[in-house]
Amino acid sequence: MTNVHIVNHTHWDREWYFTSMDALVLSDQLFTDVITELQKNPEASFVLDGQLSILDDYLELYPEKLTEIQALIAAKQLFIGPWFTQTDAFFTSGESVLRNAMIGMYESKKYGEIMPIGYLPDTFGFNAQIPVILNEAGLENIILWRGVHLGEHVQSPYFKWESLGGSQSLYALNFPQGYGTGMLLEPTVDYVEGRLDKAVDFIKQYTDSSEIMIPSGNDQLGIIGDFSEKVAQINTLGKYNYQVSSYQEFLELMKEMDLETYRGEFRSPVLARVHKTIGSVRMDLKQGIFHLEHKLLRETEPLMVIAHQLGIDLSNRLLLKAWKKLLECQAHDSLAGCVSDAVAEDIAHRLKEADEICDSIENIVLKRIAEALDLTEQEFIVVNPSPMTFHGQKIVKLLSPVKEINVAGCSAVVLEAEYIDSRENVLEETPAGNRFITEQGYYILTVAITCELPGLGYKVFSFEEGINDSGLIQTKKQQIVMGEYQLSFVDGQVHYQDRKQQLNNFISLVDDGNAGDTYDFSPLLNDREIDFSFTECFCEQGPLLSRMHLTGSIKLPYDLQKRSEHIADTDFNYRLTLTLNLEGEVTGKLSFKNTVLNHRLRLKINLTNEIKHALSAIPYGFIQKENQDLSDWETVYSEMPVNIEPFEKMVTAFTKQAACTLFTHDSKEYEYRRSELLITLLATTDSLGKPDLLYRPGRASGDTTKKGHIMMATPLAQLKDQQMNVTFVIKMNHTDVSEQELAQWRGEKEQPTISYQRQNLNFFVYRIDNKIQKRVRPLALNQRVFSILSFDKQPDAMVSSIHRSYYQNGFIVRFENPTAAAIELDLSVLFPGMTPIRVNAVEEVQPFSGLIPAYGVASYFVSEQ
Repeated sequence: MTNVHIVNHTHWDREWYFTSMDALVLSDQLFTDVITELQKNPEASFVLDGQLSILDDYLELYPEKLTEIQALIAAKQLFIGPWFTQTDAFFTSGESVLRNAMIGMYESKKYGEIMPIGYLPDTFGFNAQIPVILNEAGLENIILWRGVHLGEHVQSPYFKWESLGGSQSLYALNFPQGYGTGMLLEPTVDYVEGRLDKAVDFIKQYTDSSEIMIPSGNDQLGIIGDFSEKVAQINTLGKYNYQVSSYQEFLELMKEMDLETYRGEFRSPVLARVHKTIGSVRMDLKQGIFHLEHKLLRETEPLMVIAHQLGIDLSNRLLLKAWKKLLECQAHDSLAGCVSDAVAEDIAHRLKEADEICDSIENIVLKRIAEALDLTEQEFIVVNPSPMTFHGQKIVKLLSPVKEINVAGCSAVVLEAEYIDSRENVLEETPAGNRFITEQGYYILTVAITCELPGLGYKVFSFEEGINDSGLIQTKKQQIVMGEYQLSFVDGQVHYQDRKQQLNNFISLVDDGNAGDTYDFSPLLNDREIDFSFTECFCEQGPLLSRMHLTGSIKLPYDLQKRSEHIADTDFNYRLTLTLNLEGEVTGKLSFKNTVLNHRLRLKINLTNEIKHALSAIPYGFIQKENQDLSDWETVYSEMPVNIEPFEKMVTAFTKQAACTLFTHDSKEYEYRRSELLITLLATTDSLGKPDLLYRPGRASGDTTKKGHIMMATPLAQLKDQQMNVTFVIKMNHTDVSEQELAQWRGEKEQPTISYQRQNLNFFVYRIDNKIQKRVRPLALNQRVFSILSFDKQPDAMVSSIHRSYYQNGFIVRFENPTAAAIELDLSVLFPGMTPIRVNAVEEVQPFSGLIPAYGVASYFVSEQ
């Protein structure tokens, strides 16, 4: 006998082609119906899509219903959480996915127990380290749909999913036909024979289990009334034994099955589309999300730890508020960008608000420290948010009445100098009354300083007027040289050379048309790529670094019609600054205004020799990719499984001769072909969803070609006249470069500069500087060098996160091991005089150990002294 378990649920997009406010209005009556129906039928249950944010939104309307909701959760009728929002699982970092679970679980305490399942029924595929992330959040199960290739990845939709290192795993329940398999649940012959029995027949092709799962629900659907009664009626019509069930019950039955094991990612568009090229649409929003994520993790969270240790007590709820706004932007549709323009505007506003919280926290903390130390205008603080002692270069902003300065104890290079003219009749408020003065002119200097910093702390520096021997001098040569490394400009192209190789046309841009939509890039029939060259070059040479400034202009087709006719009629201007240092690192800063429509622009790195494979960083590890044969793809796949892949800030392309590593905060999508590594900078489009694309034939994604629906224009997704800025770093390595070396280099590139100068020339360098008032009891500090943790030697593991505890007076340090070999940490050396406690991400105590498995993580709670 086949037992078919039916679970009543809703999949609740907070925003899509409708806004979050639209969804809130929809939830008003539908969620009220859920409560009413569950109270009427105590045997019934309902899954509220695994995300807490939608329940929080509803309780803002009906706070008086809290006790009713708590009772339904306690009675195991209403299942909530564990997520705050339905996260994307490819273009968010592992730490962001963890925060989604951490905040979802933390905030759920006011309601009751969470549904202990990594419930992600509509996410566009899954990175290979989801088992590590969910295990670290205390979860051992996952429910998923897209990306699984039954018959290739696994034979059955019920299996165990292992992490890359094999030490962590999940019980995985796949919906082969999606979360809407049993939607509507009508006790009629047409429904049972035409839909329900057929769905079970389909699943039984892939499993010999006598237990089958059928989810009953769909997008924005409410609870099905009299659920048990309808299932009983269906049992008189169907050929299987249908029964009311829950995901938890079915997963317990799964544990008794003989389950196969899989290790790797799920990104195969077989039974469902995963939108493999969705990583570049609405790149303005994606960049904002990537940058805010980085700022929260690498700046604001560790700065809050330092602040609290110094006695600067800011609420952890400020961080939670910023994180919630970001997590709302990282929901699968929102981060993907397959949303209406109205939603895009909402996303941009949430990002703005969260960014302001972060900036204001930083402003308050740094000003409090500077005031307590009574710093002069010729002094400034530099914060190291990492526990690793720092030896290297930081980029700081200083205000000075003179352009030439020296920084005591450091080599300093003035990279930029903006002069601000003096102003007359400026009001000055004094204790003796107001007066009008002439405000002096000054420079805003961008300065690269080579310095040492203690770990997880700060250091005070001073500067003075003086001739700087480390500065940059403009040269007539169209090349820059640093030791054995050289960049040269010849006939519009940039060439790279070191003692082992020469790479011609090393860095350039390439453009092609985009006939796709907000879900997928798709080429224009008979289109041809357009290669960019540079027209002007000037160079600056210095002892510590050198720069090459390149500009270019090209005519591009304005729109798809012009492109199909091969008419280039619109100016497109671009500027690229390349900085070369003594380690051979090439830092690029590209800027351009997007003046044309429906196109894709990519950065191209030419390695001369054929690329064999790529190694991309993913959460807490690396994954190797080789291009697959795409011939006859339509016989298997629902969209072309193009060789365009995601990466987490860093990707390395390997040839027989060398390995080229690229780091960036501004894109997470790459492709390699022949000798070229391509990084997508943007892909603009005019429509939410289109049918019959070359890369995605058939129906449109996004409901636009369903009966009664309409095509939806997205002019904001064209990024017309949008100023875009992209920064990247390239380093050439030996082919035997290790994962450990790559991870350490990425860790160095991830570290931000956090600096502050207490000055009276311009209070608006820091937005709220002039509104931060002194406390009644001022902070007492006398330490001009301060450190909480300071690792003099890089531990084998990397620090992936430092943040204040959500539950106790202390902080969390999380280490990651991004390599294939287990690591044993010497905790007595890392935490001298402290007593670290091994915990997981939700701060549940774990058996004490310094062991981090291959491609794994380890978190430690440290109480504050």
